[in-house]
Amino acid sequence: MRILVLSHLYPSPADPTAGTFVHEQVSALIELGHDVRVVSPKGFAPPLLKRWARYRDVPGGDRVEGVPVLYPRKVTLPGGRLGHWNGESMRIAIAGPLARIRTRWQFDVIHAHMLVPDGWAAARVGARLGVPVLATAHRADVLDVPARGGAQRTQVEQAVATVDQVVAVSQAMKAACDRLATPKRPVAVIPNGADTRVFFPRDRREARQRLGLPQDERIVTFVGVLTPRKGIDTLIESIGILARSANAPLLTIGGIGELRDALETRARELGVLERIRFVGKVAHHEVAWWMAAGDVFCLPSLSEGLPTVVCEAMACGRAVVATAVDGTPEIVDDGATGLLVPPRDAQSLATALTRVLHDDALRQRFEHEAVTRARATYTWAANAKAHVGLYEAIAR
Repeated sequence: MRILVLSHLYPSPADPTAGTFVHEQVSALIELGHDVRVVSPKGFAPPLLKRWARYRDVPGGDRVEGVPVLYPRKVTLPGGRLGHWNGESMRIAIAGPLARIRTRWQFDVIHAHMLVPDGWAAARVGARLGVPVLATAHRADVLDVPARGGAQRTQVEQAVATVDQVVAVSQAMKAACDRLATPKRPVAVIPNGADTRVFFPRDRREARQRLGLPQDERIVTFVGVLTPRKGIDTLIESIGILARSANAPLLTIGGIGELRDALETRARELGVLERIRFVGKVAHHEVAWWMAAGDVFCLPSLSEGLPTVVCEAMACGRAVVATAVDGTPEIVDDGATGLLVPPRDAQSLATALTRVLHDDALRQRFEHEAVTRARATYTWAANAKAHVGLYEAIAR
């Protein structure tokens, strides 16, 4: 099939790690023999503002590991200040490029990532071109945006009702879609996955030697953006609790974000800064090594759609301790592949981490089951195959 993927989240010279999960899905579709091209609108970069300078260097088109990508420009404002007008801005940005592409490459389906602004805009442009549209609901588009109410909620409702097929990454996100509007077809659930060429079990000692980590420590790993939604503050509080009994593991935190300084300050106040390593931004292909180096992966989020990072940790053969929010319990099977705790509960998190770190038999059982399930269900290859069936159904 000829598949046009629309996603404002996609790697570019300005941000090579943006939308890595979309690129991995695209790569899996190509490996199945499909012809896939990507349109990824990027915002206009104001000429006099240094903070936007790198976006001025994004070309009109490029290839990302061989995948053709077009980067049309769209009007945007930081912090989502365009509101529901972001959907109309997206529609204007893609209408001309998609029509021109269609004259020389007859794509069979449009796959939009995020119901807004991408899915909403794709539904309108697709209808005009006579091309069916599938849109994936990830999390923010069906939880955060509708919560703002008014025209923004209405736009998400319209997206659910007008795209030809809605896909949700978890049952929790499907339920959110169903609460918003009645879709043309039943919402399908296809979980995210991991690239098993990158994420697979590696030797823990080798990983620690590679990264300069001690061989004789218990290590907890976190990888993600340092924002309030990820709950890293609770994780640091839990390390503080464990330090009172001289039982604190080493915590490695990979990622950047707005909370970095505040998290370091709190760790210093708790007297555990020496037990935490902030390693900064980690290249995607290096994430697997950090996961391999740890004894347990921790995701203390306040909200998740279906966390790709957990798919990756499980594929690396690591037990997971996570919060029981939204779609996370659908992938972390409490007592089988890891442990679940309530969000914002540092004591429960500390207790769960202690249990997994100091019960070797339990941890090894979690690790075996995690990698078994990851290989069977949570791969981009499985994700791509499931999508192809839906593409064929709506393109008939």
